[in-house]
Amino acid sequence: MSISAQSGLDPSATLPDQTMEDESTTHASRRDRSIKLAVVTSFLSKGGTILLQFLAIPIAVRVMGREEFGVYSSVSLALSTVALLEIGIGPALAHGLSKANAADDKLGRRELSSTAFFMMVGLALLAGALLATVLSSLPLTTLFGDKFGGLDSAMRPALWLGLVLFLLLFVLNLTDRIREGLLEVAATNTWGAVGNVLAAAAVAIGVGVFKIKEVWFLVLAIHGAVVVAKLGNTIGLWTKYRDLIPSIRHVRRSVARHLFGDGLAFSTCCLLVGVVEYNVCGWMVGHELGPSMVALYGVFVSLTINQLGFVIMLSTPTWPAVAEAIARNDLPWARKAAKKLYLYGSVFALCSAAGLVLVGPWALELWLGESFSNISRGMLAAYGFYVIAHIWRHLNHALTIGVGKVTRLARVQLIETFILAIAAWAALRYGGVGPMLFAMGVTILAVTGWILPRLVRKELSQESAASGD
Repeated sequence: MSISAQSGLDPSATLPDQTMEDESTTHASRRDRSIKLAVVTSFLSKGGTILLQFLAIPIAVRVMGREEFGVYSSVSLALSTVALLEIGIGPALAHGLSKANAADDKLGRRELSSTAFFMMVGLALLAGALLATVLSSLPLTTLFGDKFGGLDSAMRPALWLGLVLFLLLFVLNLTDRIREGLLEVAATNTWGAVGNVLAAAAVAIGVGVFKIKEVWFLVLAIHGAVVVAKLGNTIGLWTKYRDLIPSIRHVRRSVARHLFGDGLAFSTCCLLVGVVEYNVCGWMVGHELGPSMVALYGVFVSLTINQLGFVIMLSTPTWPAVAEAIARNDLPWARKAAKKLYLYGSVFALCSAAGLVLVGPWALELWLGESFSNISRGMLAAYGFYVIAHIWRHLNHALTIGVGKVTRLARVQLIETFILAIAAWAALRYGGVGPMLFAMGVTILAVTGWILPRLVRKELSQESAASGD
């Protein structure tokens, strides 16, 4: 007789716990692997970004001139509003896919992807109709300010072409959200690198070699290349996962209500963040100081996006993985991932701000030419402070989404954005761009920078207590 039998123990009694432990370890390893692969492929994407931002864009500035490039910046900032409209369903879609994958529910995955796709098509058509009405009925001086008078022939073609491209991005960006839910951010990063390389090549050849100085061409070269890459990513997704190909038969009203409800809350707050900090503030700078300062503000926006990109390369695969870990009740892994993300992002933000102050004036002149040689360290210090606040807010956004508190996030962000808009306007009007950036940073740290970390810590602590960890 075996020892276990003599002791009255059933050997099979430990098998379910052992199986669950092995399964948990397997899923944890998959999440770790997905994050590492996403980070590695992010460097590929960053390589394409470097080609575009630090080689191709300076060529465009030198050939077209600072004011003409400022016109392009104004067009891009205005049309980026369209892209912001689609991000709302991302958290709800990723959480839904995480739960469906945890339950091996392929029908649920297809209903989510199909419903989301046709929602995006409908919203794109609606957004396109509204923006087309605005562009066709209002003069550019009303939209961008009196200092843009006489630029109609340069801006109109660029705006109409950009509108078409951004509406395509509106729908194709959904693939990125689905990849996040499937923990396949690496595929999105790879295609992003392809898009950046194509854009850099188009700008370098079209503007640098053939001296095409039209604003519409710069819009086509940069944003058209991104559309091509997004299309490739979408085809790759549908080829790999046939069940995710959109089908009108799998559209569900209940799924649409869920996606729209969570999405409306999140997209409202994030739309306002982008509109206020990029579009409205850029518009205010144009009204107060003209195209030349819009060009500088556009450079700051590009730098912000590029710097944030080094944090996004970790946060983008981390928050869906945190959501999936919670869906599988693997809470220790979620807490560990959150701590790593906070640490990495905070250290990067501080180092980035210090670098801006120390070498910023020299680097900007080397990068963009003599027309950007008069940027003071005081201006860059104010911008660096804003970058720290911006990155800190992003970290808290990502983890608040990961723990599933999207509606609470939206409420807090709406309050912050309202206060920030007033503070930015007052600081710009009475101090200039530097004080405006500093006031924006102070507002961010005082609202989301204080409230959201406490919310994330509270939610993870509650989960810990509930799990007995």
